Amino acid sequence: MRFHITNLFFNIVTLLIFTIPAFSADDPVTIKAADYICIKAKEGGKTRLAVYPFTGKDGTTSPETDKYATKIIEVILTKGEFRIIDPAKVSKIVEEQEKGLTGLVDPDTAPETGKMLGADAMIFGITGDGALQIRILDAATGEIIGATVADAGGSAKISNDDFKSRDNKDRFLLDQMEGKLRQMSVNHPAMFLYVTADDDEMKQLESELPGVVKRVSSRIGSRDDAGVQKFEKRKKRLLQMREKHPEFNSSIKNMREKTFTGMKGKRKKKR
Repeated sequence: MRFHITNLFFNIVTLLIFTIPAFSADDPVTIKAADYICIKAKEGGKTRLAVYPFTGKDGTTSPETDKYATKIIEVILTKGEFRIIDPAKVSKIVEEQEKGLTGLVDPDTAPETGKMLGADAMIFGITGDGALQIRILDAATGEIIGATVADAGGSAKISNDDFKSRDNKDRFLLDQMEGKLRQMSVNHPAMFLYVTADDDEMKQLESELPGVVKRVSSRIGSRDDAGVQKFEKRKKRLLQMREKHPEFNSSIKNMREKTFTGMKGKRKKKR
């Protein structure tokens, strides 16, 4: 059974507006971004769209970033040509992303994720400095297209972003990874320390916080073989990204240091 929101405009927008303040209907950046999504989705024959929670440049969500997503969903639904996947179902995927790396969406996992959601395209957004970066991931091919929509003195200027190269595809994954790992470090610190650890960091973790390793290992081991393999594959990819991208690696190290110190502090208080 496919989970989706009805095309009837008021059924979804009313709920969203009562929970999150909407942007002005004439906001040029959000209108332009929504139009871009609709045009590109129509060009690709995509009608079932999953809109992921928009984030700021630091990878976190807020009422402000939610406003962008709310307005864009509203505009897309007024077109009458697209279905928006139930946000509750998308939220379950996001929750999985916070608990481990298996839920992260990238060109390699897009077909599987699209099937889980009943979507043929996933929409991502990053906000900040009067601009909105839109990313559309094709669930069938893993192709990424995107654009940056910026405020230009009361109007909106749109510039296409290139995601054809391997480096730019990696950039898409890095943006996702860093945001989700930042959330994980706050909401699931033990899992964060485990999944981001290289060999040396794992030895330190086993020495100083053995309980963390035991709990997380047990949790991962309780998954079926396919789940364990998927987890290990994603962890390996993360470590490869750390080796390849020094800035990303530095960011992970800083997050690890802060999380590690926090968990050791809590451990001392319990004694």
